[in-house]
Amino acid sequence: MIETDSSKFIQLEDFFDAPKNDLIIEIGFGNGSTLIESASNNPEKNFIGIEVYDSGFGQCLNDIEKQKINNIRLIYDDAVDVLQNTIKKKTLSEVNIYFPDPWPKKRHHKRRLINNNFLVLLSQTMKDKGIINISTDWEDYADQIETVFFNNKRFYAIDSDPRTQKTKFENRGLSLGHKIFNYSYQLN
Repeated sequence: MIETDSSKFIQLEDFFDAPKNDLIIEIGFGNGSTLIESASNNPEKNFIGIEVYDSGFGQCLNDIEKQKINNIRLIYDDAVDVLQNTIKKKTLSEVNIYFPDPWPKKRHHKRRLINNNFLVLLSQTMKDKGIINISTDWEDYADQIETVFFNNKRFYAIDSDPRTQKTKFENRGLSLGHKIFNYSYQLN
């Protein structure tokens, strides 16, 4: 686990055996199933999972240890704070956000992670041509995601690579009959 200190940026390369590898972050990794699958399938890349909820954090740590995966590190903190205060500019190759909290009540939509301020922050921390992947099962959130990216102009839409591992929230959405919306965008 990486300890964060909001007063300084972290030298991420100090935390990995292969510091020059591409760095991929998954925000809100839940129980870590997609993070672990990605890291297992891509040993030539480094992964950081950022999570603010206890529920899956311990499970993910146990699974990492059990499977002896050495290219994942975890951060227990708010993703916006980490990106603003911990991650150096032009560091990230890819950012994955699978089923972020939809804040379904209209009065709570302002709490949604995907907004213009967040895209500005991502554009600063991502390398040129970096990719962001987002999935949601909430149609109005999907509409918001499309609008925010369309208006941003720093990113352009690209084809999404299929994921084989479904998240807990994806399975719940499918069981409720929700459509899954997958987006991928690349930084100009």
